[in-house]
Amino acid sequence: MSAEQVAEPADPPRIEATWQWLCQAVDHIGRPGPGITFPLAPASEDGHGPARCSVLVVPPLPQSAHIARDFIRTTLADRVARDRIDDVTVTVSELVSNALRYGRDPGAEHELQPALWIAYWDRWSCAVCGVTDESDLGPVAVEAEELAESGRGLQVVSALSDGWGWNPRADGGKIVWALFRL
Repeated sequence: MSAEQVAEPADPPRIEATWQWLCQAVDHIGRPGPGITFPLAPASEDGHGPARCSVLVVPPLPQSAHIARDFIRTTLADRVARDRIDDVTVTVSELVSNALRYGRDPGAEHELQPALWIAYWDRWSCAVCGVTDESDLGPVAVEAEELAESGRGLQVVSALSDGWGWNPRADGGKIVWALFRL
C-alpha cells in the first residue's frame, strides 16, 4: 500500500496503523450505495481497529460540503474538543469539494458519489477522515496566485491536520485521508 504522507505525526507506527486500517476497511466494504449513512462496528483481530467508523455517501450537490461538515460535527460531538472539530470540519469540507471537483473518472457513466469515512480511536486519541472518489489520479498541491479564488485546498488540509495522504483503491479510484490527534 503506497501513500504520500505530508506531515510527520508524533507516533508514526501507531498513526500509520490508523490510516492503513481505514484504507483497508474502505477496500473491504467497497463503494456504499447512494444516500447511505451508517456506523461500522469494526472487528479488529489485532486490537488496532477504531472505536467507531462511520460512512456517509455525499451527494453531488452544491450543499455537499455543508452536509459533510454536519456529519463530522454529529459523529465527533461527544469525543472531541470544539476547536479540533472545527479543524476536522474545514479539512473534510476541502476533501469533499476536491472529490466533487476532480474525482470523477473520465470514463464513468454513472453520477459521482464520493463517500466520506470517519474513524476514531479512543485509546490513541486520534481520528482519520477519508474521502473516496473514482479518479486514479493523486491529489496535487499547487501554489495559488495571491488573488486566486481557489487552489489552496490541500494547503488548508496540510495546515489543519496532523498528517494527510492518499492511497489507491483496490477496485479503482482513491481515498484521500487526513489524520487528527485529538
